[in-house]
Amino acid sequence: MTDHPDQILHSNETVSFDENERQINRAAQLKKALPALTLFALLSLILYPIFSSRESSFTLSIDRLEQRDEKAKLIKPSYVDIDSNNRPVNISAASAYREENENTDYFFTDLIAQMSLPAGDAIEILANQGTLNTGTQIMDLGGEITIISETGFLLRATEATFFIHDKTASGKNGVTGIAPFGRFSANTFDAKVEQEIITLEGNVKISFDPNKPLNIFNQNEQTSLEGNSN
Repeated sequence: MTDHPDQILHSNETVSFDENERQINRAAQLKKALPALTLFALLSLILYPIFSSRESSFTLSIDRLEQRDEKAKLIKPSYVDIDSNNRPVNISAASAYREENENTDYFFTDLIAQMSLPAGDAIEILANQGTLNTGTQIMDLGGEITIISETGFLLRATEATFFIHDKTASGKNGVTGIAPFGRFSANTFDAKVEQEIITLEGNVKISFDPNKPLNIFNQNEQTSLEGNSN
């Protein structure tokens, strides 16, 4: 152990005045450069993803394309509107397209249309294919067609025209169905879904349900049927 008061001071390395001044200058220069380095790093983080993905980028706005296919297919489209009585109309499909942008005819596959009657009863229409005119709200349907109503009607056909405003359907390529009174089939049909009236023509066959007899003497009967087997 030593009692020398300057023992610690003598053990420290001596720094010259010039070296000390150079260190101060380097610190000052680094302090000035720090904001520029920070800005450069920030810009690099922002611009790198843009430049690195430029080769695989694409135009998101169709209107900005110089040339475009007017028949571009829409995948899982949906159409929402109201009918003449301000009731909602919802139509969805697996795919759809139109011939030109100005056309109001949309060609659908695997169409599902949902709407309601004045009393609130729901209607659902299923079709393998069809055309919807958004201006007239008329659907020309094909393939396997099913029209279902909560009032107790079920129609199956391979060709039909459905008027959304009036909730009427007609077809000339055969029909089978179920009504509150029983089953029926015919060559052509005309159905007024809101009034629950079905007109059948050509090879008409009707099977009445004995548990739900049709009261032909009741003028207030909601369900009526007209047929012509010729």
